[in-house]
Amino acid sequence: SLERRRCLYLRTGRACCQMVEVLLAALILVCGSVSCGSPGGYTGLPALGGSYYYQYGGAYSGFSGADGERAQQLDQRFYLLKLPIARAAMAVGGCLLVFPCVLILVGVLRVPWHFPAWLLIECTLYIVIAVGTVPALYCFLHSLLSVYNSSVCKEREQLYQSKGYQGFWCSLHGAEIAAGLLGCMAAMAYLLSAGLAVRDYRTVHEQKQKPLQL
Repeated sequence: SLERRRCLYLRTGRACCQMVEVLLAALILVCGSVSCGSPGGYTGLPALGGSYYYQYGGAYSGFSGADGERAQQLDQRFYLLKLPIARAAMAVGGCLLVFPCVLILVGVLRVPWHFPAWLLIECTLYIVIAVGTVPALYCFLHSLLSVYNSSVCKEREQLYQSKGYQGFWCSLHGAEIAAGLLGCMAAMAYLLSAGLAVRDYRTVHEQKQKPLQL
């Protein structure tokens, strides 16, 4: 009977919302890792003569000598500029992933039933996280745009375009835009969870009062 009650929590609206939050946090974590990219840049391949290997595209013959070395330096500098932002996004995504997992465990263990005030604490935490998500997204996007507007990115873009390579523009790419949209969706999910926590608090409080009234 106890196991059945615990499993029933996973079918509640609050648990479903928390599982959505887990999914969104995992996607934010993935997008942050994609945004970071690889520090490798161009690597010379003596076996291919003067060609170079790029992490996304295979063996290219457009770069050789000083141009190849310069491309590698710009790739590495660009990577180092984006690294702190990507790490921060991954850290936030990791924290947002752990938080709903803990709340799901708390719900399965029926802690809110034995300690209804926990639902009010949960509601407060959700509101704080939802409100804090807005400036966090602003800082994330603003920092990325600062990197893309830097001289390193501009020179890197021009160097690749001079050789006819596409996809190295100084603008937000798909994973970074997706991270911003997922953050907005997560903020809305947190607000919904806060409302559900208040509703469940009222329900638990009323159910606990019924035996006393009878």
